[in-house]
Amino acid sequence: MFRRGRNRQDPQAPGRREVEGPPVEGVPDYMEIPLRQWVMVLLQNDEVNAQRIALHLKLRVDTGRVYSPAKFLAASTTKEQLLDVVSTMLAFSVPPKIPPVSNGRGGRLYLGSHVNPKRENAVDALQDMLTLAGSSYRVNEARTGLELRIDETAQKALSSTVAAARTAQSGSAAEHLSTAWKCAYGRDPDPSKAYSEAIKAVESASQAVIEPSNAKATLGSMLGVIRNSPQRFSTAIPAPGQENDIELVSAMMQRLWKGQTARHGSQNPTRFETQREAEMAVHLAATLVQWLAAGLVQRTP
Repeated sequence: MFRRGRNRQDPQAPGRREVEGPPVEGVPDYMEIPLRQWVMVLLQNDEVNAQRIALHLKLRVDTGRVYSPAKFLAASTTKEQLLDVVSTMLAFSVPPKIPPVSNGRGGRLYLGSHVNPKRENAVDALQDMLTLAGSSYRVNEARTGLELRIDETAQKALSSTVAAARTAQSGSAAEHLSTAWKCAYGRDPDPSKAYSEAIKAVESASQAVIEPSNAKATLGSMLGVIRNSPQRFSTAIPAPGQENDIELVSAMMQRLWKGQTARHGSQNPTRFETQREAEMAVHLAATLVQWLAAGLVQRTP
């Protein structure tokens, strides 16, 4: 897959700009043929991976006498299926990661992934196509699939937070936050999982600060610790005229904790979190994780 390359386009080149107006949902008529050509060029000599994609998406390949999954995926899928094909192509073509190595101080260095120039050029071409067409989707930052297009500043802030949270003290906060983002803004959103992963990200980032002696600490138990001993915690911006300096952080954590509607089952029907609730939860979690990872929330000895 991705054996044929495209000329890399300069993101700052003249004429390249974000299309004004609201993003266009789905695959508009004017983008359908270019998108199908993109799929065909990359899969026409790679029937093996084309078949894997069809199997993964549970699509029955029907191209007449000559069996060709590549031709089917490029020409015979519906517009809705076409986006799934493109997103799966990105996921299946991700280069293998380079294993982390020790930094000599008990930590690990993440060196990234092997780079496939032809794949990078093809992904750049796809990103350019989606941008020029004003699509509501774009290639995600990891270049592993499609996600809903959102404010670039928020995207960069999330990436910075994930990088800052890759420390021993923050535990698996970076992984949980990345998963939460993908579940909220990916091609197939899963609001309930996004909300759950957002909570896990905050739990991972805050456990060492708020409840270091409890390996099984939850957001609920940590809120209890704060409630019982608020004087033991401080923030980078003291609350003027208040003894409880941690009140803002506590309120944010409590909003996240109590806002989860699908945490437990009961005799009543479970109400799963909505997309809007999941998006707010992810951004709220990102703020908390960033504060905690940066040491802006501290516990007094």
